[in-house]
Amino acid sequence: MSAVDSPRISASASLYGSGLALIGAVIVAGLVRPLLTLGRFVPLDPNEGWNAFFEQVAMRGGELYPAPGSLIINNYPPLSFYIVGLAGRLTGDNIFAGRFVALASMAIVALNLYAWLRSSGSSARIAWLGAGLFAAFALTWGQYYVGMNDPQWLAHAIMTTGVLVIWRGKASTRAIVLGSLLILAGGWTKHLLIPLPIATTWWLMRRSKSAFITWIVCSSLLLALIAVIVWWLYGPAFFESLPSARAYSVHQAIKATRKVLKVFAPIIALSLCLLPHAFRSERNEFALVYLLTAGVVAFGASGGFGVDINAFFDLMIAASLCAALAVEELWSRRLPGIARPITLGPVLILLLGVYLGVYAASLMPKTWAEIRNLDGLEKETQLEVRLIADKGQGRAACEVPDLCYWAHQQFTLDYFNFGQRLIVGKEPLTECDSIFDGKQLPILQVEHYKGGFGSGQLPPACNLVIRRNYRVIAQSELGFILVPSQGPFADEGDTQTLR
Repeated sequence: MSAVDSPRISASASLYGSGLALIGAVIVAGLVRPLLTLGRFVPLDPNEGWNAFFEQVAMRGGELYPAPGSLIINNYPPLSFYIVGLAGRLTGDNIFAGRFVALASMAIVALNLYAWLRSSGSSARIAWLGAGLFAAFALTWGQYYVGMNDPQWLAHAIMTTGVLVIWRGKASTRAIVLGSLLILAGGWTKHLLIPLPIATTWWLMRRSKSAFITWIVCSSLLLALIAVIVWWLYGPAFFESLPSARAYSVHQAIKATRKVLKVFAPIIALSLCLLPHAFRSERNEFALVYLLTAGVVAFGASGGFGVDINAFFDLMIAASLCAALAVEELWSRRLPGIARPITLGPVLILLLGVYLGVYAASLMPKTWAEIRNLDGLEKETQLEVRLIADKGQGRAACEVPDLCYWAHQQFTLDYFNFGQRLIVGKEPLTECDSIFDGKQLPILQVEHYKGGFGSGQLPPACNLVIRRNYRVIAQSELGFILVPSQGPFADEGDTQTLR
């Protein structure tokens, strides 16, 4: 080793180690909140209870896809309900089981990214960087989906495993068949995960004619077979429920995309640096096609009312991969104007670590406040659950479905999907008059709503009916408990604050 090489290696190793340590610290800090809430009776998102009810139905052999016009709408593919439902049988609670499955699935995605980078030719340091970037952004920007009972991460875990199988198997017939099955299974877990299948199709088309034909034939046959099975199990209700009614706004899509791109700016910028090297290797081309497709799909999906940040998860995964590949391409470039011989790659990793550290620190006050509030929120949740169980007569309607699930109520009303049908005109507003007349539902739970008590998921006309026929008997951080003002379910008790 020459005298010139030694300080270069030492400086590069120091910068790389410092950057990766910062990214690792962000990951460790980001895991605190999900681990603390894993088995706590605190609602993280309405999706948790919504999924828990359908997981319960799947295990009991009930109607997983209610007929059109029902107050309950299931617009998710079926696979996750059985996977999490089985795990729920082991734990005794679908919400807790789903949280564990989601957290484990996110870890599997990170491991798959590491394995893909290694199997496609990257060094261990670049593979750790790609997996670390993904995990750090998922645990900061996407922290509320970490350890949440929702099939999003499970679908990504299954699908990235399928892609990894095809890459590691060098697109052999056996690898394509198994990979295709896994990728389709991911799609039947969450249906909007189409960027990876598109990128895989592009890659195989560019790789070889025989691999491409095998992929197309195998995927088409498996898709047709699965569709027949689904039709046999659920009938036309499945295909009618999947494209559920939803209001859409291009302005909302632009706003959501701009907001996300601000957070992802460093890895998006690095991804653009990969463009000159796009055709240098098939993996660079694959990653960039994945990034482009993910961006287009995310923009299109984000305009739907109620669509959350999970629409951008494929973009986050793809940008993490592209950023790592770009760092590898730029690794050995010397920084000009610096006396000490330092290469560009380690500097970029340090800058990424600093950025993520600062970003994570900016989120800490809010996260810490939520952690400190866990005991109080769990106490309120349990009080509210007991009240719903006592007065709900098995037919309570909760805007936070977790509460009705824990109170062992039936799933009587899907506020969001029913509200969207009303908003887009699929159902007449007069439906509210019969549903919220105080005779059908003995108790309502609604979140805080700026227009007085009512649901932000429902149109104003519906909330007027609710306020006319129901009164508040309890309120908490989670919202209000309402009972009919008159009729068989009327309650004359005083309003109480659940603390």
